Amino acid sequence: MKRRLIYILIAVLSVVTLFGTAFAAGVQQHLVQKGETLSEIAQKYQVPLKSIIQANSIKSAHRIRTGRTLRIPREALTFEDSWYKVQPGDTLFSIGRRHNVEWRDLQRINGISSPRSLQIGRMIRISERAPGFGKPLRVPLVVTSKYGYRPHPVTGRYQHHAGIDFRAATGTRVYASKAGRVIFAGRRGGYGKIVGIEHEGNFTTWYGHLSRIRVKVGQTVSQGRVIGLSGNTGISTGPHLHFEIRYKGRSEKPTKYITIP
Repeated sequence: MKRRLIYILIAVLSVVTLFGTAFAAGVQQHLVQKGETLSEIAQKYQVPLKSIIQANSIKSAHRIRTGRTLRIPREALTFEDSWYKVQPGDTLFSIGRRHNVEWRDLQRINGISSPRSLQIGRMIRISERAPGFGKPLRVPLVVTSKYGYRPHPVTGRYQHHAGIDFRAATGTRVYASKAGRVIFAGRRGGYGKIVGIEHEGNFTTWYGHLSRIRVKVGQTVSQGRVIGLSGNTGISTGPHLHFEIRYKGRSEKPTKYITIP
């Protein structure tokens, strides 16, 4: 009898120690229920979705197994973050426009697989501090070369094109796609005169083949600030703007973040 009580006591102490360790580490646990989404769990605990994904090494935010135990970091949302309840007729585009957030950012932040079908009553996390990327030109965007592999227009070699080329006459104003800090402003190989801007969240944007540069390294720029004029410098077949978005140093398809008609 005494031995049984000792075993029970040891088991209880082990559980207490386990939860105490978890609490001290700043995490709690959640058992995934049938039909639950990561976005709903994030809203329930008032924790950023990306924090739950990182804490649990989740590869796909769109698939979460019922019965899985998730570690929930004790990371409260900032006062700049808020939630919006989907109303009849709402779309990600209309919600983003209302809150001045790019709809693609809302899709990524909330792990939404299909932006065309929003469930009425669903809670959408809005991040006011992280507005989306804007268009780098105010003239109509006409794509002259898409992102991805292509024959190089000058060398003819089949290689990866890390950005998008937009038609732009020499001297057309070029705008910062997002607020950030200038990390490069000068000449760089085939890019000619180019500006690089560092943004929060490990993003950078790059603007190549400029005729003039109107910012300096270390300067902080707001979204929509004129950073230079388009041109034909570097290896180029004609006046245009080469625009790149990079995440952690690797190029991303710009159309994931900006809308091109």
